[in-house]
Amino acid sequence: MSNSSTVSSNDNVKGRLVFFDKLRYLFVFGVVLQHAGNAYHSAVWPVSDVGGSGVLTSYINVLWEFLMPALFFISGYFALSSIRKRAITPFIKEKFRRLGIPWLVIILCICPVLPLIYHYTRDGMKLTFSYWQTWRDLILNTITMDFGFLPSRDVVMDNDLFYQRYMWFIGLLLLFFVIFALIYKWKKSWFDKEAKPIELKNAGIWSTLKLLLVVGCITFVGSVSLLIIGMTLGGMTDPDGTWFTLGNLVQFRVSRIFMHTAYFSLGVLACKGKWIESGKYPGHLKTWLVSVLVLLVAIMSVKYMMPQDPMLYGLVYFFIMNFLCFASLGLFSAVGTKYWNKPSVLSQNLAANSFNMYLAHYPFVLVFQLVFLFIPGIPQIIKYGIVSILSLGFGWLVCQYIIRPYPRATVALLFGATMLMLVVIRT
Repeated sequence: MSNSSTVSSNDNVKGRLVFFDKLRYLFVFGVVLQHAGNAYHSAVWPVSDVGGSGVLTSYINVLWEFLMPALFFISGYFALSSIRKRAITPFIKEKFRRLGIPWLVIILCICPVLPLIYHYTRDGMKLTFSYWQTWRDLILNTITMDFGFLPSRDVVMDNDLFYQRYMWFIGLLLLFFVIFALIYKWKKSWFDKEAKPIELKNAGIWSTLKLLLVVGCITFVGSVSLLIIGMTLGGMTDPDGTWFTLGNLVQFRVSRIFMHTAYFSLGVLACKGKWIESGKYPGHLKTWLVSVLVLLVAIMSVKYMMPQDPMLYGLVYFFIMNFLCFASLGLFSAVGTKYWNKPSVLSQNLAANSFNMYLAHYPFVLVFQLVFLFIPGIPQIIKYGIVSILSLGFGWLVCQYIIRPYPRATVALLFGATMLMLVVIRT
């Protein structure tokens, strides 16, 4: 839990960072919105209030698809500029401080609470075991150093196996940073070599569509290839729902790992090739907009009209989703560079709190979902709206006035609350 980076004084870099910082907090807020709706459609979410509309479910699923690749892209973009400024060893130390410490704190203090909530909302609104028992079992499961495929998430939840929940992003991102630093040390000359900027702003419709086609096909083919290998050699039975664990330190969804790696790499390449500098990328705005709209219609049509043959449905949905992710990133980038690339006090504040918002939002979302679970007669779409607003509002207040100015006190408070719950919450 730490402060975000500040805007550079260099004009060109400053403009680029303003634009990306805005996208970063926008996508983090999107993650909060996605999690706020999970109680109303997901069988594996800690709070169970399912039975809502298919519209809400579809909205949440589509929102989820493009948010994480975009965050990996932005992370990769900043990684290159950061390692150039800090050098390799300070870069790794800083990433372990900013990512590793929060990961450990949340794994120890927050994640063990989630199985209690999971069972509480499914076992007649009562606790069937103590927090100490839950905490002990999960920590013991954490240090078993398991490697290989995890069972489906519902099995993990029911059996109280170790599952990182939203912290999977932090663990995987830290691994990406370490691998990137090692590659940078090995091939520093490649990264430092001047590259000709990609200029798509005036290249027109077909160049933009060509870029979309290339990236979409690469991510789709790479992802499907990994799935085929996993199903053939690794015994995967659920292509889209299977997770992989690396010593319980890193957990990731197998069907998404190639995409996340590709988008992180694209971010590095974008920085190296100066894709964003001076507004030369991301291409034709209207083309991105039309592409996103067409792909949204296509993916919704697949969800509601295509025969539910698991293999065929999965391939078609996954194919469209790969293109939708990149088209969405292109659209946001195009809008951002053209209309949203000026600094403001509000944007700087939101950007400074974005990382801590990602870390801290989960408990707020769960608390407000639990509150409205006990209020009958409210449509789920209304619950979702209220939970979203309250989670964003309270999350920002806590990040702004507690976590950012007092990070060490925040950690101490979390550990203190954990110790209290170990004693108080009993069978």
